[in-house]
Amino acid sequence: MKVQRIALVMLLGTGCLPSPALCAEGPVWPPPSAEAPAEVAWQAIVDEFRPKGLGRIFRAVAGAERRQQTLPLPRPVAVALAKDRVFVVDTAMNWVIGGKTDGSAAIKLNLPEGVQPVAIASTPDGDQILVADRELGAVFAFDHKGSLLGEVVSQGFVQRCGGLAVCANGDVLITDAETGQVVRVSTGGLEVARSGRRGTGNGEFNTPTAVAEAPDGTVWVLDPFNFRIQQLDAKLHYLSQFGQHGDGSGHFALAKGLAIDPDGHLYVSDARFDAVQVFDQDGQLLLIIGGRGFGAGEFWTPGGLAIDRRGHMAVADTGNRRIQIMRYQRRENRK
Repeated sequence: MKVQRIALVMLLGTGCLPSPALCAEGPVWPPPSAEAPAEVAWQAIVDEFRPKGLGRIFRAVAGAERRQQTLPLPRPVAVALAKDRVFVVDTAMNWVIGGKTDGSAAIKLNLPEGVQPVAIASTPDGDQILVADRELGAVFAFDHKGSLLGEVVSQGFVQRCGGLAVCANGDVLITDAETGQVVRVSTGGLEVARSGRRGTGNGEFNTPTAVAEAPDGTVWVLDPFNFRIQQLDAKLHYLSQFGQHGDGSGHFALAKGLAIDPDGHLYVSDARFDAVQVFDQDGQLLLIIGGRGFGAGEFWTPGGLAIDRRGHMAVADTGNRRIQIMRYQRRENRK
């Protein structure tokens, strides 16, 4: 299979600038001549959020400057999609902010005092946003208004959170970057399964970060310093793996994020390659999105990824201080 490598804006040849107002949505993969079951389209860039209710008259009276009117993203590292909104963990500001995908209607989540957010996910229905604390390992739930709903995973389940995901049945998956474990917690806050330890063998992990559930119910864990992805069953028993260290297509160098689309394809961001690589579940490389740059569809040290059930994908473009939003869609569903 021929691997497609794309810088999204260059393939379209539109010459558009990195602004959602200036770049029209459109298919960027596959090329028109290629037969493929799906397409990827670039949609928008969000590099700041505009607080809700901060009107032009108020700003003029207050004499506020532009930088005070918006919520910036100096270091976005993790991202979640919830219905028509995107939520971002920014470790430079130690906050979680979100809003519509055009950057409007911004809110800041009301994090408990002392929480250091590191990972984020949304529930399958998109009604709640879950945030994991790096050091405590606790996971907190919020509504779309930013209000704290409660603690869904208690402190102590993990020593140092790496990744976070929500399963189709509502269970929470959390990785422990310190011990090399993966833990599954029920909606009632009880441990369902736990597996792994620090190491290099099957079912062992070296600082596991991102985790995701596939449509078939299997669990995939990014094992970045073993340069691989491991597949577990629903009870977290080892099934398979793929990946190797290298600087070529399909290799891993500094993998950061993992997400799975509705067809079960695995998307892996790599901060060394400044790209997102797409694999099938056998480890076959299907597509490479991006490359080092500042334009639409280009990345600089990309971090976390998120894909919702509609196929919308958000990428934390950390070095460029922004979020890029794309769309994966089966071709037979196009209108």
